[in-house]
Amino acid sequence: MAIHESSVNHKNLIEDLAQMYSDDVSEVIVSELLANSLDSGADCIEVNINSHEKTLVISDNGKGMTRSQFGKYHDFAAGLKRKGNTIGFAGVGAKISFNIANRVKTETRSKSFYGGSDWYFDSDGKLVWEDIQPKGIPSGKTGTRVEVYFSSELKFPYSSEKELIDLIRRHYLPILDERFLALYEDLGLYSKTTKFVINGKELLPTRIERKYSLGRTKDIYPTKKNGDVVGFGFFGLANDDYPISERRCGISLCTYGKVVKSEFLNQYPGLYAPKILGVVELPGLIKFLNTSKSDFIRSRGKGRSLESLLDLVRQDFKKWLVEIGVSEVDKNDNAIEAAKIEREIKKIISDIPELAEFFGSSNSRMGKSLVQNNEGEVESHLELGMDITYPTGTGDENGGQTGPVIPGAEDGESLAEGGEERAKPISRKVRTGPRIAFSSRPSQSELAWIEGNSIIINSGHPSYEKAKSNPTSRTLHNLFSIGSAIQKIILSDENRKPDLMFVDKMMAAWGRNK
Repeated sequence: MAIHESSVNHKNLIEDLAQMYSDDVSEVIVSELLANSLDSGADCIEVNINSHEKTLVISDNGKGMTRSQFGKYHDFAAGLKRKGNTIGFAGVGAKISFNIANRVKTETRSKSFYGGSDWYFDSDGKLVWEDIQPKGIPSGKTGTRVEVYFSSELKFPYSSEKELIDLIRRHYLPILDERFLALYEDLGLYSKTTKFVINGKELLPTRIERKYSLGRTKDIYPTKKNGDVVGFGFFGLANDDYPISERRCGISLCTYGKVVKSEFLNQYPGLYAPKILGVVELPGLIKFLNTSKSDFIRSRGKGRSLESLLDLVRQDFKKWLVEIGVSEVDKNDNAIEAAKIEREIKKIISDIPELAEFFGSSNSRMGKSLVQNNEGEVESHLELGMDITYPTGTGDENGGQTGPVIPGAEDGESLAEGGEERAKPISRKVRTGPRIAFSSRPSQSELAWIEGNSIIINSGHPSYEKAKSNPTSRTLHNLFSIGSAIQKIILSDENRKPDLMFVDKMMAAWGRNK
């Protein structure tokens, strides 16, 4: 059988792969291999661990790899991700395993290819793989099987089946829920019969609300202004703190069944926080997924689209917090000061591209707006920044289906007042430019944060308290806070060159402005 050697410095690349992830390598191996299986269309994924032999085996009944895909699976120089299409990578689970493993055996069968490999370190310390004759996938079937052999010198990374199940739940919680599975089938992503089998025991899907004994639950259907529903999810309160884990506290934001991150969407529910568990699937987030699938890309041109999507969930979350007794913070407690800072930002927005990205108008279309003149007559004016809105219906509430039915999926109709004529589209003027608000959060260390299309300045911060009595100091503080909030977003974007001088450039532009 032929032996192949990588033409790149595999040792450095293996280490670089591990550094991209915040999770332990052992956790990444499982989550990435499962992602590959889900991408392949598998509806049965078997996971087996053997602490005595120190092995992890993941096999699926997906469509398998083609010859070309099998080559990329071993190629460290191959692209890691097809942006916006899937949650998996080109064999990164197997590649990253060589941080703590010394051998990986793989076999795959597709309609056009059946092959296998033994990937290992040779006597010279080189990472090589040789072709082997596969034998584990029966004729007429398709799928992939990956066996990871961990180093005998290291402790076996999976202490129990329970630990493995908890790991899978942390990363793929929606795929273990009956309603989400029905939704994924409707979307054409996965079969509603998709299941995980752990050491021969099927991990049956259930309802997350029942699994974690959640109360005060509320289903949500994040919906755009034009009536398009972009996701499904729910919020709930557990009896005990951290029902899943401290790492999955708050609202789990998911795309294609993968839990990307859990957060509170810039809301601070105090003592309620450890008990809150929400799960929201937003397929559109796949376009913003970063390489490690632990956060979202906020590159130029994408930041606003991402925030507008997340803000739909944020608004539903804020309403639910009010419903359960957590008061919504009034962001208009300092409207005069906010208007002043907005004017200052407008003066320098053309000099700082990043400011234009976060505060520029999202709508530069010309459109007609109906305005009442001095005589009380309604006239039509052509204006910049128009948003066209349409009356829509609520759709079918259940339709007799077992999965969540998305309301508003079909266009509704509205009758014009006093007749049977269908209502016309309505134009309205959209507010453009920067949006600044204040919120007192004394317990939070952030000077400011981004929430949707606004930047919220923490008026409860000690620095603000010290500066607020002097108008000039207060303005300097607020501008610096805005700059620091935007710079955090810039630094979090792996596709953008880190800019440690953004705040400096912004303050210099403001200082030069007369």
